Amino acid sequence: MRLSHPDSEYLRSLRASTEDTLRAAIGNVVDVALLDAPNQTNVGDSLIWAGEMAYFRRLGLRIRYVSDIASFDPEALRKAMPSGVVLLHGGGNFGDLWTGHQNHRERIVQKLPEYRIVQLSQSIFFASETRAAQADEIIGKHPDFHLLLRDSLSMERAAKQLPSLRPVFCQDMALGFDPPHVRRTARGHDLLVIARQDKEAMSGLHDVDDDWGAGLHVTSTDWHSEGWLAVRYRVARRVMKLHQFLIRVRRKLHWTPTLPQWLVKRLIVSLNEINITGALRWYAAADVVVVDRLHAHVLALLLGIPHVALDNNYRKIGAVFDDYTGRFSTANYAVDTTEARAIVQQLTTR
Repeated sequence: MRLSHPDSEYLRSLRASTEDTLRAAIGNVVDVALLDAPNQTNVGDSLIWAGEMAYFRRLGLRIRYVSDIASFDPEALRKAMPSGVVLLHGGGNFGDLWTGHQNHRERIVQKLPEYRIVQLSQSIFFASETRAAQADEIIGKHPDFHLLLRDSLSMERAAKQLPSLRPVFCQDMALGFDPPHVRRTARGHDLLVIARQDKEAMSGLHDVDDDWGAGLHVTSTDWHSEGWLAVRYRVARRVMKLHQFLIRVRRKLHWTPTLPQWLVKRLIVSLNEINITGALRWYAAADVVVVDRLHAHVLALLLGIPHVALDNNYRKIGAVFDDYTGRFSTANYAVDTTEARAIVQQLTTR
């Protein structure tokens, strides 16, 4: 499927706005480092990464250093990029729900006081006011930290919980991704359900039966790669595990060699491209999609597929939907699985 002309024009306007915001935050530099790069099976992070790469190309940026959550090395970054801007991967882990990423973010801020640091578009959620105050104190001490947030609800939360920071609104980075053409295999009655199974899940979508879409062929998954793609993913992941191990050893024995940056970059590219390829195969076989993952919703938008989105446990999806993604003609929002099923029936009987 293709985007309608109004949807294409709207997407173009969102991208133009994002590019302006990025240029203002990054400044007139060319060299950047990308930290906390995704290295997991979450396709959503891979789509954010792909959008980031697209924006970097449009802005003429050169990535001089890249690391994932386990392989960050401040001295290696300084050697690879003596001057430039440090970019932190966007997403939905700014807060105390995914503490590993938050702790990593705060460590980066403390280790790199001499660099401008730009946190690419995030959602914010702190359940603990104490933990929020800790984050505000640590990050607020950095002399040149720029926080980009992707929804109005996060902006409101930041105003209350992170008073030392001055966030700027910036649409989700995944909207910068241009999906490649994929041969459609949907047969006119195929419903794809992307249902999360982690601690953000609350929609009940994972528990729907195969007959939930009356008269439709239902496929339910928490998107992941299968077959040969899964094998390729495991191989690349093991090589990254080796790099992470060598980094840990070098922290104790400073002379220990690690994998060269060109190979680390290639591995990160491979891992994320594999995730996206697998997701595109799922979507190619779908006429309608029902999701409770933000970027399953975004991918449906980019592909022009009619779909229904339900929320996660802290309204990450609903906040973005209300602000801008809900204006796409293919997007629908449901408060529960009963409403979602009704919308699916409407979409498939038009």
